[in-house]
Amino acid sequence: MIKNDPKTSNSPKPEDDVYSEINLLTSSLRELDDRGLVLSLAAFAEEALGDLLKAFLMPSDATTQLVEGFNAPLGTFSSRIKAAYSIGLITKEQFQDLEILRKIRNEFAHNWKPVDMAKQKIAALIDNMTYSRLDNNFPTTSSEKIRSSMSCLLIEICASTHQIKKRGTQAKLIGNHLMCGFSGDFASQIKKARAELDNIVHNLEKSQGKEVNFYLILLVRFKDRLTVLAKPENPEQKKELTDFYEYFDSRLRDLQANK
Repeated sequence: MIKNDPKTSNSPKPEDDVYSEINLLTSSLRELDDRGLVLSLAAFAEEALGDLLKAFLMPSDATTQLVEGFNAPLGTFSSRIKAAYSIGLITKEQFQDLEILRKIRNEFAHNWKPVDMAKQKIAALIDNMTYSRLDNNFPTTSSEKIRSSMSCLLIEICASTHQIKKRGTQAKLIGNHLMCGFSGDFASQIKKARAELDNIVHNLEKSQGKEVNFYLILLVRFKDRLTVLAKPENPEQKKELTDFYEYFDSRLRDLQANK
C-alpha cells in the first residue's frame, strides 16, 4: 500500500489522499479473474488519464467538454493515452505499456468467448510490458506481471496528477494577439498616442448603438498598446510618460462621469 510521505506532503485528509483509490484497486485485484483484472486496470487507467489531462489543461468549460461527456474528443482510452503522451504528461515507456493494456482490454471486452492470459497473443503482449519499479520479486505468471506492472504505472500517473495540482504546473497561455505600436522616437510616439486617444474618446462620446461597444473595445485595447511605447531615456521623458498615463486616466474618469 502506498502512503503519503509526511516529509513531502501536507498530510492531506483521508478524502484527499491521492493514493486512496489506487490502494482500493490494488487490494481487490488479486480476487478477480483474468477478465475482471484486465477490465478493472483499463477502466482505472482511463479515468486516471482523464484526471491527469484535466489537471494539466487550462481550467475551462472547453477542457471539460474535451475530456468528458458524450462524444468528447478525449473521452476514450485510446485518445487519452495519445493526448497524454503528445503533450508530455507520460513517458514513452508508459505510453507503450498503456497501449499494450488497451490492446489486451480489447481482447477481453470484444470477445464473448472465454479468454484468459494463457492465450498466446495476450501472453506475448504482457511479456512486452515494463517490469514494475516498485516490486523486487519476479512475476512468475502473466497475471502477476500485468498486475504489478500496471499498478506501478497507475501510481505514477496519480502522483503526476497530484504534483501538477500541488505545484501549479498546468498548461500556461502562450497564444497572443496582434498589437499595433506607435512609430517614431519617444516624443513622436507620445504625441501620436495622445492624438489617437483623443480621437477614440471623441468618437465614443458621439457614438450610438453598436458603435459605443466598438469604441469601448478600442479604448481597452489602447491601454494594452501603451505597454509597447518606447522606453524613456532621461528624467524628462519619464515625466512625460507619467503625465501621459495620468492624462489617459483622466480621460477615462471623464467618460465614466458622463455615463
